[in-house]
Amino acid sequence: MAAKRTEMDSAELLKQLRRAIANQPEEVPEGWKTAYQWSLTWGITNNAAGILLSKSVKTGLIEAKKFRVISGCRGVYPVVHYRQIK
Repeated sequence: MAAKRTEMDSAELLKQLRRAIANQPEEVPEGWKTAYQWSLTWGITNNAAGILLSKSVKTGLIEAKKFRVISGCRGVYPVVHYRQIK
């Protein structure tokens, strides 16, 4: 049995496709931070934060998602962001 489609799904798909084609940055929702931002919050190195976050994702304490953001000289690029699972 096929999944039922709605206009909302179609509109959201169109929005995502246009964003990808236009290479526009996405708005990162509140609570999501990069490994670098977490490292500043915790007062540890970026490398140490990345290791902790990676292991926390595997244990289910943290979730990870890529958002297209402006990234240095690369322009708009997908960057992994993390947030605590409540």
